[in-house]
Amino acid sequence: DPANIKAGLEHLTPAEQAKARLQLVLEAAAKADEALKAKERSEEEAKKRKEEDQATLVEQVKRVKEIEAIESDSFVPQAFRSSKEVKKSTEPTEPQYEPVTIGAGTGDASVPEKEPPPANIPTAIKYQDDNSLAHPNLFIEKAEAEEKWFQRLIALRQERLMGSPVA
Repeated sequence: DPANIKAGLEHLTPAEQAKARLQLVLEAAAKADEALKAKERSEEEAKKRKEEDQATLVEQVKRVKEIEAIESDSFVPQAFRSSKEVKKSTEPTEPQYEPVTIGAGTGDASVPEKEPPPANIPTAIKYQDDNSLAHPNLFIEKAEAEEKWFQRLIALRQERLMGSPVA
């Protein structure tokens, strides 16, 4: 095979020969890469199939054990309970409490709870006018920054010692 390639490249200049060789090498590398990827894909698929087979095996073993338990003498039949039915039975009771409180005349009292105070809602975006990229809080003196950090550490240690969770 290399002899055929050499014979095909003899009429080209050395620069063109090098270019053609490079092209052939790149094509070979691409083919090898494709073959490698295909091999990886087939290995992954085989692995998935094996995992699925193991999962079905676990389910089969579980089912066999359940059947054995049912066929044993100690088995006691029970009434079937669906988790959906349990949820349905609790859902209608929840809304019943709300209309009772509103009907009792506390409707006015529950309105402010639903609406947060207007002070907490930002109504406009505030922009900095000082034309700097960084926030002014970043330009504090080193000593002041160290003092603030030291105070924060003290506060954190006191919180930890008192047993409250550190935020």
